[in-house]
Amino acid sequence: MAKENSCSQIRIITRITAIACLISMLLCYKLWLNDRTFPVVPLLHFLPALHHPFDYILPGIAAVLLLCIAIVRNPQRFIILFLVSAVLLMLLDQNRWQPWFYQYVLMFFIMAFFNYRCDDTKQQAAIVFTFKLMIAAIYFWSGLQKLNPNFLSDTFPWLMQPITDHLGPNSILHFRFLGYSFPLIETATGICLLIPALQKQAVIAAILMHVFVLVILSPLGHNYNPVVWPWNVAMILFVLLLFYNDSTYTFADIRSTLHYNSSKFVLVLFLCMPLFNFFNAWDSYLSHNLYSGNTSGGVIFITDVVKEKLPAYIKTYAIPEEGQSEINIKYWCMKELGVPAYPEKRNFEAVKNSLFAYTNDTSQIYLLYTPKLKAGEKVKQ
Repeated sequence: MAKENSCSQIRIITRITAIACLISMLLCYKLWLNDRTFPVVPLLHFLPALHHPFDYILPGIAAVLLLCIAIVRNPQRFIILFLVSAVLLMLLDQNRWQPWFYQYVLMFFIMAFFNYRCDDTKQQAAIVFTFKLMIAAIYFWSGLQKLNPNFLSDTFPWLMQPITDHLGPNSILHFRFLGYSFPLIETATGICLLIPALQKQAVIAAILMHVFVLVILSPLGHNYNPVVWPWNVAMILFVLLLFYNDSTYTFADIRSTLHYNSSKFVLVLFLCMPLFNFFNAWDSYLSHNLYSGNTSGGVIFITDVVKEKLPAYIKTYAIPEEGQSEINIKYWCMKELGVPAYPEKRNFEAVKNSLFAYTNDTSQIYLLYTPKLKAGEKVKQ
């Protein structure tokens, strides 16, 4: 029975992952193309760019493969091919390293070693337990990331704005206790998901958090960042499938899971590496740094001379500011591609450098980079 249950869980999770990934990719379709104004930023500068119309081929193949994964009974070959296309897409543009896509790719990496014939009970149990640890890690690290002054002063009031706007001025003060407790609740949820006696309560807490986020980001709230709406729904389904009716596991399950190199590789990336982000030694979007208010920022300042030379479609994002103009990189990326810009300095520098093509004097273009706060660091006044 346990064998059939684990196999069924993996099959359902495979389909959910494929469908959610496909929907999110369609919602930000320009992100996967090169026919756009926001610069393409490859991981390695020597990687060739895919020019139009060839830039449609790779994401088109990825979309078809996701559809096949969601439909066929044994999608292993399609999963492997999708991983190849996904890695290529990520190498060709760092802004595709969105947290949800990174999670789905690692989940597919685990599934790529499963033959879907349900003939290896130990492997099935190891895969399911790996997924459990991954989901729990998201809540654990995401909660800890919110323990920073920016979350309480900026992000939390913004999240509550659709509610407080109806309650009058300064009504956010009545919810301040939630600002302090939200990170702790999220972190505790990640821990309690792995404690059998507290799993169901943690499942309810996780679902309530995702429903809250969905309402706040939906047209009922900010109508913002629709690309993560499918991810929130998928997370609710993952939590229900993995934790609600399955609370029995032992240390033997942990030992069995660590027997597989694929699980060890993913768990190091998902469980261990996020710790280094607190010291700015690992990327934020690879560390479950979600709506924390504490990621790096970048604004490009240009002179009026440079602004006049910019194409109209870029000039739109250049906002006048005290004798010069500024381009908010996150806003530019979000408006055009439907996702926030990857919040790392190397990405912001590359975007800035792309504007050098419009001037011979590069000193007229400079980047104001704001690094994320390190653990224990206070906001600079």
